[in-house]
Amino acid sequence: MRLIFIRHGDPDYKNDDVTEKGKREVELLTRRVTNWDITKICCSPLGRAQATAKPSIEILKEKSNIQVETYPWLQEFYYYQNGKKTGVCWDFLPDFYYSQKKFFDKNNWHKSSHMKKGNVPNNYKKVCNGIDSLLAEYGYIRNKKGFYTVQNQKPNPNFGKENKIERYQLVSEKNLTEDTTLVFFCHLGVMFTIMGHLLGMSPVQLWHNFYVAPTSVTILNTEERLENQAMFRVERLGDTNHLTNGGEKISSSGYFTELLQEIKK
Repeated sequence: MRLIFIRHGDPDYKNDDVTEKGKREVELLTRRVTNWDITKICCSPLGRAQATAKPSIEILKEKSNIQVETYPWLQEFYYYQNGKKTGVCWDFLPDFYYSQKKFFDKNNWHKSSHMKKGNVPNNYKKVCNGIDSLLAEYGYIRNKKGFYTVQNQKPNPNFGKENKIERYQLVSEKNLTEDTTLVFFCHLGVMFTIMGHLLGMSPVQLWHNFYVAPTSVTILNTEERLENQAMFRVERLGDTNHLTNGGEKISSSGYFTELLQEIKK
C-alpha cells in the first residue's frame, strides 16, 4: 500500500482558500498528480485543501472512475479551550517545548496538561480512528503492537523460500508492484499527526522539527517482509520537484526561516 500526502497550496487563511501564488503551485502540482495511478483521493473539508484537489479530481474523473471522498477528520488539527477554537496545538517557543517531557513520548504526548486543556486527546483519537478505519477497508488492520496485520495479502517474492529476505532487500530494483495508492489532500498538522500514528512517533516532534511546504508531496509505503505483516516507512518527505522544475518558488508558509530555493533557470 502507498499513501501520498499533499499539503494544500499557499494558503489564504482569512478566506480559507489558496493565494494567487497557491493557484500557480496547484497548476504545477496537478500536472504531477494526474500522471499517477491512484486508487482513491481523500480530502480535507477545508476550502484550501478542496481548492488544491479540485483540478486533479476533475482531470482524473475524465480519465477513469476515480474514487473521491471528503473526510472531516482530515481537517487541520486545532486546539480548543472552553469550546472555542484558539489555534493549532503547536508553534511553541523553545523554552516551553523542551521543558515538556511528555511531548516527546509517543504514548503520552496528548496526555500532557497543555494538550488536555485544548481537548487534543479527543481530536487525536478521531484522526487515529479515521485513518485506521480507512486502512482496514483495504485489509490493513492495526494490531496491539502498533503495526498492521494484512488480510488477503497479494503474492510477494519476499515470502518465497528461494529468496532470502536479507539478500532480496539489498537488490536495488524490486520486482514488486503497488496496486493500492491513496492520495490525501490535507494540512501539515493532520498529516504529521497521521504519520506519528503510523510510524510510532510523537507528532509533536514532527510538528516542531520538520517542515513540508505548500503542495509538497510526502510518500509512505508499507514494507511487507513477512506474511500478513506490514509497517509503514517514509519514502519521500516534502518533495517539491514540481515547483522547482516549473520555476515556482517554494512557499515558506508556516516556516520561520529562509528556504533554499533551487529554481531552474
